[in-house]
Amino acid sequence: EEEDLPYEEDVLRNTYSVKCWFRYIDHKSSAPNYAVNMIYERALKELPGSYKLWYSYLRLRRKQVKGKCLTDPMYDETNGAFERALVFMHKMPRIWMDYCQFLTDQCLITRTRRTFDRALRALP
Repeated sequence: EEEDLPYEEDVLRNTYSVKCWFRYIDHKSSAPNYAVNMIYERALKELPGSYKLWYSYLRLRRKQVKGKCLTDPMYDETNGAFERALVFMHKMPRIWMDYCQFLTDQCLITRTRRTFDRALRALP
């Protein structure tokens, strides 16, 4: 879109700037979920080690599924986002705690237990 152009140029010039990505995300905050998620995904592709981006993205994904039926495919997409985050953020207790709580809320007992086990092995 036309109004996205300055933000697109900004992130192209400063690909590794978390601040530039967050400005773009703020600009798109009232856009449909898929549009905001796509910008987060692009940002995380460039900055996979950014805790700030991952944490913010995962919080948004949880907010997007809140109140939806547990069988909604968005739950699987959010679980997938958590798994991708843990590839880079496996030493971050907050990500593990949020993911375990999210799985508990979905009543995925075996998966939750296995994830708790993984967290205990991964964390110092």
